[in-house]
Amino acid sequence: MTFKLALDIDCGIRHMYNALYIMSSCGRKLQLSARMMTTESEIEAYYYQLNEIYNSDCSRIAHRLMYLKDIETTIKRLADGTTLSDIELFEIKYLAILSKEIWQMLTEQSITVIQLPCLDKVISTLDPDGLNIASFYIYDSYSDELREIRKAIRHLQGNGVELTDEQRQELAILLEKNADIELAIREDLSQALCTYASDLQQALHNLSHLDVLIAKAEQMKRMHLCFPKVNTSGTTYYRGMFNPAVKEQIATQGREFMPIDINFNHTPVTIIGANMGGKSVVLRTLALNQLLTQFGFGVAAHDCNINLVEEITLCIGDEQSVSKGLSSFAAEILAIDTIIKKTREGVNILALVDEPARTTNPIEGTALVEGLLQTIDHVKGAFILTTHYNIMNDQVKRYRVKGLHNGVMDYTLQETQCGEVPHEAIAIAESMCIDSQWIENAKKNLNN
Repeated sequence: MTFKLALDIDCGIRHMYNALYIMSSCGRKLQLSARMMTTESEIEAYYYQLNEIYNSDCSRIAHRLMYLKDIETTIKRLADGTTLSDIELFEIKYLAILSKEIWQMLTEQSITVIQLPCLDKVISTLDPDGLNIASFYIYDSYSDELREIRKAIRHLQGNGVELTDEQRQELAILLEKNADIELAIREDLSQALCTYASDLQQALHNLSHLDVLIAKAEQMKRMHLCFPKVNTSGTTYYRGMFNPAVKEQIATQGREFMPIDINFNHTPVTIIGANMGGKSVVLRTLALNQLLTQFGFGVAAHDCNINLVEEITLCIGDEQSVSKGLSSFAAEILAIDTIIKKTREGVNILALVDEPARTTNPIEGTALVEGLLQTIDHVKGAFILTTHYNIMNDQVKRYRVKGLHNGVMDYTLQETQCGEVPHEAIAIAESMCIDSQWIENAKKNLNN
């Protein structure tokens, strides 16, 4: 899965991407095309790089990276032996100069995790006068003949009097010779630079990668994210887990996000609680942090150790598919059936299912959820579902949303052995200042 595809998962990952201050278009392109990492070695190597950037002051480098342009097409044309235009040669020169400037900044900061190729020969080829300015044209110093022709052109064009027919004919011949020599010089320059195409491509890629790393390190500091520890043993734990998108949203309402502690392994997990108990937020946050880890971001938690998976599936919200003629229930059941098939095939999957069978009657719904937990009794990755049905299966790990305390909803989780969902729906409704007669009638019916 690429990061671009992961953005479609409704868990807050798009919010994290939008809050990632990548300076260049090629940096964003690199991040969007990044593939989800699935091995400890590649993730540890990535976070090793991120850690060095995190501990360095890269503000000056980030400012320079604002001027990094995506010239991948130009570099490919150069590698293919195409004669480049003046604009394309300028792009090559600018990249080489920028790469050298940033290399010097990296050296000053003693940053070693990003290596940039030496492009001095490219610079000297495109800057024969040693001016070290970010512009390009066919300089006179490339050809003595060109210098003399341009001198003659300037003399004819700059005498301030109308040219005779003979002078016009002479000027046309000079301009044609000038164009021919310039073309020959471009051909020679392109041929000379062709051997540096791979170095230029490496510089572009590594500068884009540096741009992404700096943005992720800055985001970690701004959002108070942590470096994850990873494993392949199947055990995951989070201490102080949160969802930045939800945290920012409720902060605008003057409320505070309550951090969540949770741990799980191959045994299925149920999270029970009344509606509006925050169960869906837990699932979204678990999906978010799994994605953040395996795409090399800081993780939204105080501390964590995360089991790596090959796939992440989040079944949440209205799964209705009008185009396929499916109801919410039918689409949901088909999605869960796919999860069952993958677990039987041994796919290492993190499957997160929000209140399965919630749209059917409670008796059948409870039976379906209990049957699902009996069917998926062990997974290679992890299987977590939320429910407000009473589930008696004692072979699963259970968490309960703490719920209402003194009129305030506590969204944190506590491990429990009881499968009975707390009766808090009326209390939640009452806390929302719902019609008092409706509440009183509901209480009477509950007591009866």
